[in-house]
Amino acid sequence: MILNLLKNMWTKIKQLTNQHGYMSGVDRMSVRVKKTGEIFTPTELVIKILQKMDIEKFATGKTIIDSACGDGQFLVPVKWLKVLHFGMTEEDALKDIYGVDIMRDNVDLCKKRLGGGNIFMGNTLEPNIKLKEQTEYEHKKMIELFGKGNFEEFIK
Repeated sequence: MILNLLKNMWTKIKQLTNQHGYMSGVDRMSVRVKKTGEIFTPTELVIKILQKMDIEKFATGKTIIDSACGDGQFLVPVKWLKVLHFGMTEEDALKDIYGVDIMRDNVDLCKKRLGGGNIFMGNTLEPNIKLKEQTEYEHKKMIELFGKGNFEEFIK
């Protein structure tokens, strides 16, 4: 009974993840992949990874950070896991979810797929450097969240 409920939940998460246009509208030319190092993980693999993790790591109030979130392929199923398994509203689930990417189109698509959230353009390895298409707000958030010594405080 419980196994069937879990199987149904993961099937629903997979469906919800795929309905949001995974990799749609973003140029994935090999030149870009070589330049940025982007790797896009298929939904089935993301679900398998999440299934092997301690599900309590995604509970209400647990912050999830993807420092190279791309188009949200990991964060979208995390949102739905928080909603379906932990009974959170989408709005509350998004309060626990943070994503960062160096590519403007990825950030915009991730926000669209999630329906909002704390998704910023930036470089978590060098948060003080302002990227070309990064907004002032995003730059300030990167320094606030990931600047020297801030990250350790952020994840507590």
